Amino acid sequence: MEVKSLKKLGEGLKEPFSPLEVCVLDDLHLLLVRFGGTYRKHRHNRDEFFMVIEGTLEVEMEMKGGTKKVTLREGECYVVPKGVIHRTSSPDDALIALVEGKDISYEFLE
Repeated sequence: MEVKSLKKLGEGLKEPFSPLEVCVLDDLHLLLVRFGGTYRKHRHNRDEFFMVIEGTLEVEMEMKGGTKKVTLREGECYVVPKGVIHRTSSPDDALIALVEGKDISYEFLE
């Protein structure tokens, strides 16, 4: 694999929620995704890692005891555990690196 710049790769991403596969690590995908607006509420069978390259990402999760909201800024990361119902959104067209299993499955709830 050659050296890659996630910021430079992200310049070519214009369509929100259309991931670009950067590389594969064993059974994991490293994806780059442009977030704009709100993604549908969902859950999945694997943990999901988010890292903000540019912008801001909000993750709203349904947890035992209520709703939890996490705001991530550039350089920050977070893991949504498998099975947790969540919705992601970005008010400012964020560029996000995602790491998720190749066999991940999504259950959309809306």
